[in-house]
Amino acid sequence: MKNDIRQLIQLAQAGDSEAFHQLVAMHDEKIMILAYQLTQNNYDAEDLYQEVFIKAYKHLGKFRFQSAFYTWLYRITVNTFYNMKRKQNKMPIQEALEDGTDPLMQLSEEPNDESKQSEIIQAVKTAADSLPDKQRTAFLLKHMQQLKIREISGIMGIGEGTVKKYLFRAMEKLRTELKDYQYV
Repeated sequence: MKNDIRQLIQLAQAGDSEAFHQLVAMHDEKIMILAYQLTQNNYDAEDLYQEVFIKAYKHLGKFRFQSAFYTWLYRITVNTFYNMKRKQNKMPIQEALEDGTDPLMQLSEEPNDESKQSEIIQAVKTAADSLPDKQRTAFLLKHMQQLKIREISGIMGIGEGTVKKYLFRAMEKLRTELKDYQYV
């Protein structure tokens, strides 16, 4: 699979648009989910998604195989989102994944109590909204996208220790804000 992706990248770098379309098809769902999680609405997610693949196409010649292709795309997505956010100055947390599930539902220890789940989910979202950008992004990539520290490091362009620091500080802040809830 890695050799197939490498070959597609090399073909796309040489100008083969069909190879680029295949790369997009292989990664588009993950990028769209991340775009929606970052922007929290379909319109902005679609704009972000388009912008990511436009930038990827324009800068594909600069891809040097030093990281996985999807890590490169995730980084473009996060950086493009930061640029969009500077204009809008708001970074809401996701409501639900495309299939209708909400990763935050797993946080409740009372799975049969829907009102309690809703209250907990809203509290976590509100608390996460108050995190600084870098902490919030690390939290989102780790706990919503379920990426590894190494992958988050590559996406955010920072060291693994810095990612761990952001996650630790985010969790400290969330624990403080969510101290009234049983699962914290």
